[in-house]
Amino acid sequence: MNELPRYVLWRRIDVDGMDACSVSQSDEGYVTSGVAVYLAENGPARVSYEVTCDSEWRSRSVRVSGWIGRSRISLTLSRSSGTGWSVNGERLHGVDDLQDIDLGFTPATNTNALKRLRLANGTATETTALWLDVKDWRFKPLRQVYRRVSDTVYEYSSPSHDYHTELTVDGFGIVRSYPELWEAISHPAPRLDGASEVRFT
Repeated sequence: MNELPRYVLWRRIDVDGMDACSVSQSDEGYVTSGVAVYLAENGPARVSYEVTCDSEWRSRSVRVSGWIGRSRISLTLSRSSGTGWSVNGERLHGVDDLQDIDLGFTPATNTNALKRLRLANGTATETTALWLDVKDWRFKPLRQVYRRVSDTVYEYSSPSHDYHTELTVDGFGIVRSYPELWEAISHPAPRLDGASEVRFT
């Protein structure tokens, strides 16, 4: 059985909301895509996302689009050798070496970081992600620390926000429990080889 594609449906805990996500393989590496629907401070929100990674799970591009209340959002983040990261064509300075993207409205991107880091049980590392802050919808560097407790449990902290929690993941690395924020309510099993597709006409 192939590991990919995989699918998961999360429920928001802190506010009313859901997030449907898929992780699949591409010719260049991997693609994480989904749609988050939730109740934001300024009204209902619908935000779609797509993150592409290379074969080593290093992030290469991000597309985020949708609306939050009356406000519309459309962000394209891309990375090219020699020019670093750019968002909607505008260069982001001081973040050229960052390899992980953290979208603040979904737990989907934690998987990408965990797959890239490949931590052994009992080991930890500090890294810096390019984080999308949903307070102003801008990408910013964010220090993060991951410690692998067991095959399916990681301690996660954000020192600059004095934040610490414990993530539970499945065997692939997809988040199952993110305390006080998200919980998976579906089994993110891959599609069986040869399974039929549903077609609507």
